[in-house]
Amino acid sequence: MVDELNVKEKMPTSGSVKKVVIFLHGYGADGADLFSLSEPLSEQLPHCFFASPDAPRKCGASPFGFEWFPIPDIDGSTFADMMKALASSEKLIIKLIDGYKKRFSLEYQDIVLLGFSQGCMISLNIGLRQLNELGGIVGISGRLLMPESLEERREGSYPPVILIHGDADEVVPISSMHDAEKFLNKINVNFSTHTSKNIGHGIAPDGLAKALEFIKNIFS
Repeated sequence: MVDELNVKEKMPTSGSVKKVVIFLHGYGADGADLFSLSEPLSEQLPHCFFASPDAPRKCGASPFGFEWFPIPDIDGSTFADMMKALASSEKLIIKLIDGYKKRFSLEYQDIVLLGFSQGCMISLNIGLRQLNELGGIVGISGRLLMPESLEERREGSYPPVILIHGDADEVVPISSMHDAEKFLNKINVNFSTHTSKNIGHGIAPDGLAKALEFIKNIFS
């Protein structure tokens, strides 16, 4: 069992770490998949440290990629398998966050999670259920897991969220974003959404621009 994530890291262009963005990749990918985003983002976020971990599990549906948790409809796993792996991956991500927090003498509000697809799902799960003090969550092309249980937890506040989705997404349909909106409204999350026109399961330039604007506002 993995007890520490394998991570790609990029120091700030300024050399001084004041903020952190952690990329969480999608099902069947790896940390390198989103790490390339650190190049264009670092130009606009000169004091930001970027990290992009590999998920801890070999993907059940891909010989080369990784997964944060199995997907029963794809790999034949059970719901119990999924929940156990989700909890295990969340612990490792939180351990990574706490490590950066200590290493750079930061607070949780100095840290943003940017997740794509399955990485979006686990980012929302961590930020809305466990680390409510995070600076914010950028959720791209994903969905909100087990939203009904979030209705029961109304105390406290939540980190701000932006949901970004392509309206031609054939893997996770844009209806998933609209479903998430309803539940985020119910629990009074400060959130916004952006739809990338004629975009499938990916990150379009306009979506990345919205993510950058959101992150800059949080870190300003």
